[in-house]
Amino acid sequence: MKIKTTFAFLFSFVILFLIIILIASLALLQNRREFGKSQFDQHHSIKLSDQLRERNDDLTHYCLNYIITGDSIYEKAYWDLIHTTNKSLPLKAEGIILLEDSLRKMGYGERVFMLLKNALSLSEELKKREIHAFYTAKGWQTDSLGKYTIESTPDRNKALNIISHEGYLKDKRKIVRLITLFEQRIEQKTQAIWEQNVVEGLRLFYTVLLLIIFVLVFSCIAFYMIYKRVKKQEVQDARFRQGVVELQKTQRNLLKSEERFTLAVKGAEAIIWDYDVQNQSMLWSPNNCQLLDYPYREIEPTMAFLTAHLHRDEKERFRQHLQNHIEKGGPFNIDARFYNKQKELRWYRCKGSSSRDESNQSMRIVGVFTDITEHIRQEEKMMTAILETEDRERSRIARDIHDSLQQTMSTALLNFEKVRSSLEFTDQNNHERYQTGYQFLKKAIAESRTLAHNLMPKVVDQKGVAIAIENLIHALKDTTSTELVFYHNLGEERLKLAAELTIYRIVQEAITNMIKYSKAGNCTIQLLKYPNLIMLTIEDDGVGFELNQTNNTFGLNSMKTRAEAIGAYLQVETTPGNGTQILFELAH
Repeated sequence: MKIKTTFAFLFSFVILFLIIILIASLALLQNRREFGKSQFDQHHSIKLSDQLRERNDDLTHYCLNYIITGDSIYEKAYWDLIHTTNKSLPLKAEGIILLEDSLRKMGYGERVFMLLKNALSLSEELKKREIHAFYTAKGWQTDSLGKYTIESTPDRNKALNIISHEGYLKDKRKIVRLITLFEQRIEQKTQAIWEQNVVEGLRLFYTVLLLIIFVLVFSCIAFYMIYKRVKKQEVQDARFRQGVVELQKTQRNLLKSEERFTLAVKGAEAIIWDYDVQNQSMLWSPNNCQLLDYPYREIEPTMAFLTAHLHRDEKERFRQHLQNHIEKGGPFNIDARFYNKQKELRWYRCKGSSSRDESNQSMRIVGVFTDITEHIRQEEKMMTAILETEDRERSRIARDIHDSLQQTMSTALLNFEKVRSSLEFTDQNNHERYQTGYQFLKKAIAESRTLAHNLMPKVVDQKGVAIAIENLIHALKDTTSTELVFYHNLGEERLKLAAELTIYRIVQEAITNMIKYSKAGNCTIQLLKYPNLIMLTIEDDGVGFELNQTNNTFGLNSMKTRAEAIGAYLQVETTPGNGTQILFELAH
């Protein structure tokens, strides 16, 4: 229960019981009034002295309390009492005459009547002084005509002096003496009625007393409860203030953390993405970020917006990678090509991890989205430099083989032929050994020539990649049973030398692996040029292989490395018994 409600509840009870006490007190007062009236009615107003004395005491009490406290309830009670007693007391001449007649009829003489009459006169005199004290306490003063007028400053001290004056007190004591003497005369006749009225008065008195005790007890209990509630509230307030301080500290730390986070994200040139798997909605952070060169206001908060900008060859791989992460968990990490707002192809690295529910279902994926195009280009430059260095080294080795090794072996072959033309062998074994050495030497010369050509095929540089592939296929037809077919639409158009060399090396590596392992009957090679794309496909109907088990072999890695070095895309698809398909794409 709230403290406001508690206070309202408790004090409502206190006010309720105070009202009951007030009603009981008024009932007790009414009892006293009715008692005086009934006594005068029944005994010819013999008990008027008691009412007169109570009247004087009550008037004095109300007047004094009003002067001290200024509470208007005492003023009202004062005038109510005067109004009541004016009707019941014989204060006017007609009442005095009736009183005298009543007393005479009851057998009392002139002295008894004068006692009461004098007491009534003194009571009226005291009332005038009390009224004067009332008006003085309120700041009213009499004018020259004897009427009261309002002044600006109340004078309570002067009012107290009026009702505490010796003359006022002397008249009060005199009234008491007069009433006492009067009561002594009528005490015997009123004793029986008094005893009867005492019972009722005591009942009301004890009722009021019990109510007061109850209110006091209830007030103590309420005070204790309020005290406990206030102490508890103080503890709660202290904790609240401490919580506010900690909250402010946490808020400051969060602001600093957010600032660090924003600066870190900005410095890393990364974008935070938050994907709701259930609603398929996506949020990007910070709020002023640019995704694929789109302003933040133009970025649609959906995964479809992101996948719509994927390169067509990346869409299925991206979808499978994301679906696998959602279903099985594990880190989400993929590099893919996206088209930006200007339709330029750029590389982005997408990383993320997901929060999962009790049933291990992915609920939310949060990660970073980073533009790695420059990094890829730097790697391409590095790989290009490596490949250029490799090609130069191949060229050097090829020249060394051609200019040194082949010349030496050719000279040796000429000498062998001259010796064979002038020498006749008498021993058949020596003749066979000579012929064997002679044939191996010729074979070594042919293999060194082929090796030099493979290391640095001059035809690529001189006539282009299409002619080079045709020559390669022509040279291999006699060494394999596989039917090799080559299609292209380049004509006499040339590509960049780095691209031509890369394509030639990939075809060379693929055909070599196919001849060694695939047992294929047919192999089709297509090199097609489109307006914005160079596409190479190599398909065979061989035995295929398990890609996951051979993904890190030197041949496949060599082809992928060469493709990545020039910014191309290479994909190998194969399964046991279904042949092999190699796809190479280069944007230009």
